[in-house]
Amino acid sequence: MSMKKIILFAIIGLVILAVIAGAILYFTVFRSTDEEKIVEIETFEFKLGKFTTNLSDSRDFFRGDIVIETSNKDLLKEFEIQNAELRDRIIKIIITKKPNDILSADGLQNLRQEIIAAISDVMDTDEITNLFFVDYIIQ
Repeated sequence: MSMKKIILFAIIGLVILAVIAGAILYFTVFRSTDEEKIVEIETFEFKLGKFTTNLSDSRDFFRGDIVIETSNKDLLKEFEIQNAELRDRIIKIIITKKPNDILSADGLQNLRQEIIAAISDVMDTDEITNLFFVDYIIQ
């Protein structure tokens, strides 16, 4: 075997070894998974209580409990202070709805987003993370 062939095989071997080592490093060290990116945010819940109100243009009514979720613990005290105004704004939103508007999943999600926007407006915050309807019924 000539010296040129030995050098050529050595270079090819080093290139293959470098590719394998690079792939191992990429998949074990440098590649971040989605699991590592998930950050738990501590949330707090405030129970607004029971709501019973008529729905728009009908004899039907909405009855249910509403719970606000926030990422700011200090807002819980503010919810207590602003409770009457929050309840009033929520009732004003609900009475504009027809039964068919909130009986579907999309309708309920739209109502949820509308109430979150109203609460955020009253509280002057963007730290409302969710709103839950607990035990609600439309009759």
